[in-house]
Amino acid sequence: MDANGALIRAGKSSQKTSLSQVALKAALDRSDTSPKTGLRDLPVELVQAIIRGVAASDSAGDAAGGLRAIMLSNKFLKGAVLGEQSVKEHYEFLQPLIGAFNALKPQLAIHQINSQMLVLMGPKQRQGQVTAILDLPNSWDKALAIAGLGAGLAALEGSQKQALVTAALGLVNGLHKAHAIAGLGAGLTALERPQRQALVTAALGLADGWHKAQAIAGLGAGLTALEEPQREALVTAALGLDKGPKGLAIAGLGAGLGAIELPQQEALVTAAFGLPDSWEKAQAIAGLGAGLTALEESQQEALVTTALGLAAGFQKARAIAGLGAGLEALERRQQEALVTAALGLDIDWDKAQAIAGLGAGLTALEQPKQQELVTAALGLAGGWDKAQVIASLGAGLTALERSQQEALVTAVLSLTYEKDKALAIAGLSAGLTALERPQQQALVMAALGLADDRYKAEAIAGLVNGFQASRVRGYLR
Repeated sequence: MDANGALIRAGKSSQKTSLSQVALKAALDRSDTSPKTGLRDLPVELVQAIIRGVAASDSAGDAAGGLRAIMLSNKFLKGAVLGEQSVKEHYEFLQPLIGAFNALKPQLAIHQINSQMLVLMGPKQRQGQVTAILDLPNSWDKALAIAGLGAGLAALEGSQKQALVTAALGLVNGLHKAHAIAGLGAGLTALERPQRQALVTAALGLADGWHKAQAIAGLGAGLTALEEPQREALVTAALGLDKGPKGLAIAGLGAGLGAIELPQQEALVTAAFGLPDSWEKAQAIAGLGAGLTALEESQQEALVTTALGLAAGFQKARAIAGLGAGLEALERRQQEALVTAALGLDIDWDKAQAIAGLGAGLTALEQPKQQELVTAALGLAGGWDKAQVIASLGAGLTALERSQQEALVTAVLSLTYEKDKALAIAGLSAGLTALERPQQQALVMAALGLADDRYKAEAIAGLVNGFQASRVRGYLR
């Protein structure tokens, strides 16, 4: 491979760099216009800019593949990559994990490959995955596979995204179509305006109330990407549903409360309180938790009070868990009340659900409350319960003391069942770079040691995504 060509292609494929885009473009333009220009003639800073730009790709697969191509093309470029300590560590972490994933990928069912795994793939593999989905003969498998890629749509080419949207809208079974639309809702910001409109129209056109509610709830994750008339139509449709589906739809729209006009916010909150079934009310409150920052203090207070007043443990756990996503918007006394209520639940399953939800807001809590949640998590007897809670604490690892981090990693490694261990590894990886190198390596070895291909792939994907996200943030500082 021509060294200049490798550098140019890799640099052009990157969209982010720690140095100025102007400097990066200048280097690329110079290489384009003077193909024979010696790489050693380029300023070191410009070569580093391109290399860092490749490493900072949103796709870990593209980052690893691009760096590998650069290193194989030329000794000078290999030295430039290995001489940049942060990039060298980045590559050395990614390469064995992505290699392991590529080896086991053929053993996975098409619908088992999710958005986190998508970014481990290179361009050809991503195209192969989309083609395989479109060729699936089973409607439900196709719906599952489409929905699973929703959060990773940004990694796909325009034609690939269009193909998935078209396939989703072409599903005949209402439940299957609703599931596919709901999954694609997580990637609405990556779609074009006509595609977003088509998904909204299809969701509103579903005849069955439960199917419509599921589709609306999924699109709630991308409300900020929609136009005002589309958001109004979704809210109006949700409020017009029967009491059961209404709770599901309100819960999903909670993630986009900040994009909704004040009267509609108030209508959704009022409707949630008015649901006659306590479980449906708990579900709606939980969903609104993701939008707490957009609500008035009186509404926040009412949601917390109602959640704490639910009689059944599983209902209270569901509501508390959802409010965890908005802990930072609450007053200290409200945060403490939710933590106390969660720890006071009698049944481990309920307690685990509540703590897992509160884990999303771990960094908003004071250290004593963080300690209480970690201690409670480690004290859970059931492996699956413990795994769920540990996974939820990953995003808040940076807020924990070193001894707490070590205790969580030790707990992960001691889990018996591979399904539990994979879940805990993937979740804890959201805070991977907060851990010491030996702890990181212990999680990597545990993931690579899993025998079940699906669980190994899920654990690897969690590790790679957690590491890549943190490194990209570092390059962009």
